[in-house]
Amino acid sequence: MTDQEQPEDIQNQAQESAAAETEAVENSASVEAQLETALAERDENQNRFLRSQAELDNTRKRHQRELAELRQYAAAPFVQDMLPALDNLKRAVEAAENADNVNDLKLGVEMVAKQILDVFAKNNVKAIEAVGQPFDPNLHEALQQMPSDEYPSMTVIQELEQGFILNDRVVRPSKVIVSSGPAEN
Repeated sequence: MTDQEQPEDIQNQAQESAAAETEAVENSASVEAQLETALAERDENQNRFLRSQAELDNTRKRHQRELAELRQYAAAPFVQDMLPALDNLKRAVEAAENADNVNDLKLGVEMVAKQILDVFAKNNVKAIEAVGQPFDPNLHEALQQMPSDEYPSMTVIQELEQGFILNDRVVRPSKVIVSSGPAEN
């Protein structure tokens, strides 16, 4: 029997079977293509992830280096501001070696002290007011108590070392003598 002699059903089945095989081959090729595409995407995403991780790590290391350098040289502007005062203090010492007038030497040293206090003020360092103020353990360090008729109890009567505040933080408390009240007779 020839193709033309076959019943129409057999011919339809053969065509359907051929179509199914063609579709299976196309589906197989399509699944393989999708798999290749998915694998390529995975590899690309993996590479992006690794690059991002490396970039983040490099950024973190650069930030740590910059922070360490900032800490290391943070005092440089302050030191630059202090150098002229140091130069003037050295000049005062040299002048003291040749000077006969103590008043001139005293005036020179006072000018240097004022210059240092000006540098402090420029850098937000303020002196702590102590004498006549109520004793504050956050600002003052009491080294001694003395009776005083002039000052009430727990009032600073003498400053032994001046204290300083940087912005809102105590750098060094004032070392003081505090009144214990009037002397008992």
